[in-house]
Amino acid sequence: MKETLLAKKLKDKKVACFTCQRRCIVSPGQWGTCQTRINKKGKLYSVIYGVVSSVNIDPIEKKPVFHYKPGSPCLSLGTYGCNFRCVYCQNWEISHTNGASLNIDDQKLLSPKEAIKMAKKSDAPGVAWTYNEPAIWLEYSLDGAKLAKKEGIYTCWVTNGYASKEAIDTIAPYLDIYRVDLKSFDNRLYQKLIGVPQAKGVFEVTKYVHDKYPQIHIECVTNIIPTWNDSDKNLKQLASWIVKNLGKKTPWHVTRFFPYGDLTDVPPTPPETLYKAREIGMKAGLEFVYIGNMAVDKEDDTFCPKCGNLAIRRTGYSTEILAVDKNGTCSDCGEDLNIKM
Repeated sequence: MKETLLAKKLKDKKVACFTCQRRCIVSPGQWGTCQTRINKKGKLYSVIYGVVSSVNIDPIEKKPVFHYKPGSPCLSLGTYGCNFRCVYCQNWEISHTNGASLNIDDQKLLSPKEAIKMAKKSDAPGVAWTYNEPAIWLEYSLDGAKLAKKEGIYTCWVTNGYASKEAIDTIAPYLDIYRVDLKSFDNRLYQKLIGVPQAKGVFEVTKYVHDKYPQIHIECVTNIIPTWNDSDKNLKQLASWIVKNLGKKTPWHVTRFFPYGDLTDVPPTPPETLYKAREIGMKAGLEFVYIGNMAVDKEDDTFCPKCGNLAIRRTGYSTEILAVDKNGTCSDCGEDLNIKM
């Protein structure tokens, strides 16, 4: 176990956790909502430090991240648990597993030092904490990110956006990419499908990352769920919010939902809904809107918004860089493509 970084001792040996926006107050012998942090005699401990559920070398595009080191392999690490309880989670086997139920002695342990050594041995220039929520793995991902930066390895959080501002301040000096889910402005979706009271905090913290840490590259994803967040109104609100608060060059990935978990009564997202969402995003002023989780002709390629040149062609996870210079601009007209090469 590892003592939690962001915690405050209270009366009667209770502890307040500031790792995520739930801000749990945990009594002795009890667990936080994420079920990965336990109060032991007035101290809060994480039981998942170094506990790894998944280790893979993925293309960075799989996160999905399209505008940071395109085509590069990325060591991808996951653990157990989450501060969300999405009823449709594709990774529910790990994200819905509670720390209280883990037999630590049977778990695969990987130290931050071993993880970064693995990335180097695999010739992976990046490492991502993904598959479940990295904020609940703050202590581990922080130690790994510090080591990664010393080795010139880029770092990525694939996040639901519910980390606290304190957690962001802790990880930000060592973080290169913040890939965040922006699901909806409708609180009903967050309440009914995810188990948190409102959407507001996700957007506030995402804007906080953008405004306070401009060196961090941000990409946004909306998994479009029929009847839940597929209305024109919601999609227009999302696209307009990204333009206003993150900038028109921020990539927005609109991805296809597939029935899973306890949400099997909802059909897969119709292709026409994804094309509509992309059109809405472009009309709102976004220059890079990509369709994901579905085979497309050119809607996952990167085109220069100024001259229309095909800058990056993607076929599945295969990436061809055709017209991007070392500064991340269009090699034909010099337009900024917001790409880190």
